[in-house]
Amino acid sequence: MYRQRELRALRNAQKPLGRKKKQQKLQRKIIGFCLLVFLLGFLCGRVVLAAEQAMESWLPETEEPVESRLEEAGRDDWESGLETREIWQEQETALVSSVWEKDSGTGYEDEQQNLDWRLRLVNQDHSLPEDFSVELAQVGDGHQVDSRIARALLDMIEAGKRDGYGIWIVSSYRTMEKQVSLYEKQIDKWKRQGYSLEAAREKAGTMVAVPGTSEHQLGLAVDLVSSEYTGLDERQEETGSYQWLVKHCAEYGFILRYPNDKTEITGIIYEPWHFRYVGVEAAREIMDQGICLEEYLLQNR
Repeated sequence: MYRQRELRALRNAQKPLGRKKKQQKLQRKIIGFCLLVFLLGFLCGRVVLAAEQAMESWLPETEEPVESRLEEAGRDDWESGLETREIWQEQETALVSSVWEKDSGTGYEDEQQNLDWRLRLVNQDHSLPEDFSVELAQVGDGHQVDSRIARALLDMIEAGKRDGYGIWIVSSYRTMEKQVSLYEKQIDKWKRQGYSLEAAREKAGTMVAVPGTSEHQLGLAVDLVSSEYTGLDERQEETGSYQWLVKHCAEYGFILRYPNDKTEITGIIYEPWHFRYVGVEAAREIMDQGICLEEYLLQNR
């Protein structure tokens, strides 16, 4: 009898200890779970940050739903190109685009009238005036261009479609605000790679036009890609749509604005997606001769 009472007393004494151990075990589990959640959150944050930084350097600056479009040019190639560029800057001083008048031409069917607005030069040395404005027309999917070239652009795209080539517009008219945003992103990209602010601005200007010097702000330029491949990079030239465009764009008044071997003159890298309206007559001469707009204007000034 006495023995049974001792055993009951011992079990009763052990019950609080058992409950305390269970509570401690539960606390350890809760702490472990919280630490695991914190660690996972930290790792996810690092992954997201790394992904954002990778995307900034991967995406182009058009506003475009696209993949990487730029090959990293070396400092030596870039600096040597500037010497040739300076020679062209001296020759271009004769081309004063800011006094060219804006007129109400009828489009690519009328070749002899009002060629001034079609051939307006906009580049690093010839910027648009602050009060520049243009009447825009919709060309599908939220894109706009100078209303005087809308019909020619749509006719060209439709002709390509009839021949079996899907041609998509991925960039068209841009506001000053949009151009500033694209340009600043490029500057930040080069600064992260170790370039000084001045050098970063120079590099950015070869890939995204300095605000006020972009043909997209002029309303006469569009970025066109193949429906089979939408990347804004040199692989675009391998598509059937690009090859069709190079062959037929002049028929509708368009040119490949930044050819592969004209970077030292245009100041812009090779862009096999950037097409500019200049009118049929000028377009045929430019494409047939394999020259750029700057060279054409110097020949015909």
